[in-house]
Amino acid sequence: MLRKFLLVVLIYPLVFLWTTLSGFTGMLFSVVFRLPELTLSFVPGRMWAPVILKLLGIRLVVRGTENVKPDVPSIFVANHSSFLDIPACVTAIRVNLNFIAKKELKHTPVVGWYISATKQIFIDRKDKQKAQRSMQVAAQRIREGKHVLSYAEGTRSLDGEVQIFRRGAFIIAKDGDIPIVPVAVSGAHACLPAKGWWVSRGTITIIIGEAFRPSDYPTETPEQLAERARQRVIALMREAH
Repeated sequence: MLRKFLLVVLIYPLVFLWTTLSGFTGMLFSVVFRLPELTLSFVPGRMWAPVILKLLGIRLVVRGTENVKPDVPSIFVANHSSFLDIPACVTAIRVNLNFIAKKELKHTPVVGWYISATKQIFIDRKDKQKAQRSMQVAAQRIREGKHVLSYAEGTRSLDGEVQIFRRGAFIIAKDGDIPIVPVAVSGAHACLPAKGWWVSRGTITIIIGEAFRPSDYPTETPEQLAERARQRVIALMREAH
């Protein structure tokens, strides 16, 4: 009960205030000062996310950082079962990440404004043509030397188990022979389930696996590459325990 009381009267308000401050700082860097790279590198991973995790009592353990190649544009694909996956991943993956986000987030105060201001990639999964255009935007970002983070399940897993990976990111990867980096997020669901409100103190472990290229498996379809990445994420999650 004391934990819930502190969350309501102290911690959650601080989380909201810090998120708001970080969001407006990011918009200022991006829109006013025209510094999108600083926005994507500093604001999420150095300013916002580590403080959020600290406020919520979350310890972060990161393994496999040697598999992050800043000079090799890649698609990082991660499992998704909690809102905590986002601050954990942007803290752990130390490159300028472009996000593929569902369009519903566009209308979320502060977060949606920040994502729009920094020109992140919204995807409308209910409209196939718009979804394809979003994937084309993601492909262009990668050709320009950017990294993309995709929560390949498309939405948060309700039971914490890794769901089927959607094929969108893997179509891009196959078309451009772009490295796919599997990322396992373990422990976030226990700290904050998909439908939960109360954050429990705990440890989130991020394990970044070795990249593979679609050309390593030339006969595989995007769906098969998606399943290959999913199985690698599941294997990495076992290592976390």
